[in-house]
Amino acid sequence: MCDPANAPLVSVILPTHNRAGTLARAIASVRAQTYPAWELIVVDDASSDETADVVRRCGDARIAYLRLPIGCGHPARPRNIGWTLARGVYVAYLDDDNAWRPQHLARLVAAAEARPGAVGAYGGRCVHRLDGATEEMLDPTGGVDTGDVLHRRDVVNLLPEMWRESNFAHEDSDFWARLRRSYPDGLVWVPAVLSDYYVHPGNRFFSHWQSFRRYDAAFYARHAARLGDPRRWRALADLVGAFAPRRVLDVGCGRGGVVRTLRERGVAAWGTDPSPATGISLIPRWLVRTAADRLPFPAGTFDVVLCADVLARIPERYVAPSLREMASVCAGALVLAINCNDPGAEGTLTLRPRAWWRDQLAAVGILAESAPDPVCGLQVLVGRPRN
Repeated sequence: MCDPANAPLVSVILPTHNRAGTLARAIASVRAQTYPAWELIVVDDASSDETADVVRRCGDARIAYLRLPIGCGHPARPRNIGWTLARGVYVAYLDDDNAWRPQHLARLVAAAEARPGAVGAYGGRCVHRLDGATEEMLDPTGGVDTGDVLHRRDVVNLLPEMWRESNFAHEDSDFWARLRRSYPDGLVWVPAVLSDYYVHPGNRFFSHWQSFRRYDAAFYARHAARLGDPRRWRALADLVGAFAPRRVLDVGCGRGGVVRTLRERGVAAWGTDPSPATGISLIPRWLVRTAADRLPFPAGTFDVVLCADVLARIPERYVAPSLREMASVCAGALVLAINCNDPGAEGTLTLRPRAWWRDQLAAVGILAESAPDPVCGLQVLVGRPRN
């Protein structure tokens, strides 16, 4: 056990809004930490439920509670307010619907203290899905979730704007990307599951596929060999190249293998990906972070739009809007490469047959042509938007 008198203080910032039902679990996980030197700052974004009572019932002098008079509707400002109140050497974050394992702070502080040049440390998480299934995410290249990290408080010297309150979609990925750019030694990886992330209808992970799709550690951990194989990239590039395109968009491009292969062949290719894992892309110059149902391109920008093995992993209600959006920016062929294999063998979300995808295309006015042969286990559908 660390000596409380010598342990650096950690300020834990917990923004919350109308989640009294899960807030108690989050706070209890902080109080259960084996690390002794912490303070918890709960910033209430104008809740109208029993949030204040939940905090009050804890009866813990280490917990500070601040209720904002007007709701911000976003965690960036409450985090910034909490940061200004923090007294610790380190700052850590916890969302009101998640929790930490007891060793979370102890392991992260130890790792950060062991490497003085680093800005902090981060570990892995366990994702708890709606059906009760769990998935451990342990890949240091798979991005950073805010609840997994601890950083030095004095980084405000290089990040004076702290959490950008204007970035409503990706404030977390923006913050961690700027932090890593500012500190070359970066964050120390701790190879252990130290936090629990709970999926539920009220969080962004569930409610929009910009987070739900997660082309990061969870997906790559299951399919690393298939997705990391250059033969797959080249096969998909060959498929697209058969249409002799000048401009190509790869929606859900993952690490960017297809885009890089097409670029090497002289095709002007770009990729989009909604993942919060900013460190995962290998094509930063040609990457746009956006969701497939909100593509920021004029109508008919691309000769070919490719979407490989992505739509099968988003909530069904986002399939049709995504197809419409892809069709709107496509002046030629919309190429879908869909995983229709046995979901039990794949270990993924529910997968659907090719006929189902034909129906989805038809429902949004896209004519599905005769399908080419499968590519690396993916069934291929080619659609021609009715422009």
